[in-house]
Amino acid sequence: MRTPIVVLASLVTTTAHAEKVGVVVTGEATVQPQLAAQLERWLHDHGREVVPGPLEPEAINTLIDCFVLEDLGCARSVVDVQAKAKHVVFTRAEMTQNADGTRNIAVTGYWFQKDHDAAAERRTCAKCSDAMLRNTVDELMLALVHEPPPPMPRDEPAVVLEPRDDGGMRRWLPYGLIAAGAGALVAGGIMIAIDEDPHRTGKQEPRLRDTATGGVVLGIAGAAALGAGIYFWRHDRTTGPVAAVSGDGGTIGWAGRF
Repeated sequence: MRTPIVVLASLVTTTAHAEKVGVVVTGEATVQPQLAAQLERWLHDHGREVVPGPLEPEAINTLIDCFVLEDLGCARSVVDVQAKAKHVVFTRAEMTQNADGTRNIAVTGYWFQKDHDAAAERRTCAKCSDAMLRNTVDELMLALVHEPPPPMPRDEPAVVLEPRDDGGMRRWLPYGLIAAGAGALVAGGIMIAIDEDPHRTGKQEPRLRDTATGGVVLGIAGAAALGAGIYFWRHDRTTGPVAAVSGDGGTIGWAGRF
């Protein structure tokens, strides 16, 4: 039976408030020392403290039996009851030799937290060098603990979008509308006044000036524009009534930003 490695002592000094994690490494004996060292390095680099001897040898054997039976509930109960740390990383290494002398290493990892379901991940390192195994362990651990990305530097300048300065246009808009509205009202009145219709008595021109309809439409549009100008002048807002006149009619409505 291959003897599992348990990290018996932390090689680095950590703060008292760091999250405490136990490490248990099983599987291929030739890979265990390197895998244990890399796991401990990763935990230290990410602000965790490695707890020496998180499980007694008998508990580790029971934990291995649970994994042989593929019973995660059994494994969780061992950690919940017997682990000296709230968190335990259990890893198993499997190695195969290639014909060219290289090795393939598969690492299965479980992250246990007391009173929680275990997280499991597996990574394979093909033709695995020491550096490649280190990267494999890093990927495995990031996936197990769902490590968030580092925060943005606090000294980065914030991007603030300033609104476009259209104060000049807004100041002149009411006066333009008032002037246009007054002009349209005058023009509409003239068109109504010069309108001719066949019911009049007396001599008629060969062609009638039927301008009353256009004068009424233009007058309404002028009144709307005049009202909008007065409204903008009094309230200085970006919404208000609008009017449009064409050769055969007109439209009155409300436009702006809401």
